[in-house]
Amino acid sequence: MSASVDLRGFTYQLDPIQKQTQWRLDLLEIELAKAQQGEQSCAQIIDDLKQREQDQASLAMTSWQSHVNVSVHQSALEFLLTLKNAIFRKQEELLALQKKCTSIREECIGLQQKLEIFESHRQECLDEYILEQLHQQNAEIDRDWNARSMWRAKRKEVSV
Repeated sequence: MSASVDLRGFTYQLDPIQKQTQWRLDLLEIELAKAQQGEQSCAQIIDDLKQREQDQASLAMTSWQSHVNVSVHQSALEFLLTLKNAIFRKQEELLALQKKCTSIREECIGLQQKLEIFESHRQECLDEYILEQLHQQNAEIDRDWNARSMWRAKRKEVSV
């Protein structure tokens, strides 16, 4: 439809706002990637801590069974308690990161929807511009045809 229309004259009035929205979305996507990376890192740390806790628990059990040393066993249990606390803190951190990721994701979805609306509106404006340009071209063609018709009619009158 726009093949015969010069689109260089088209300007979309909301283009600056659309670009700002796109920039904001780009920044949020970077922030989301960082938050997801933090989330994965935190989950890996939790897995490592749980594995370490299991290893220490089995070590404490075997050391208690092999030789009964209360102070060593107490130190092992205190260390297990420290690991449990570290796991708990990391799980809280993971939960906060998951909430942050969800919040950023929702904001990204909102901005993507805005951008889709902008693009739809831009296309409507472009279609209107093309129709107006075609209307102007047709009007120019009609004026040109009328002028030539009048010139031909006068030329016939002069030659007769």
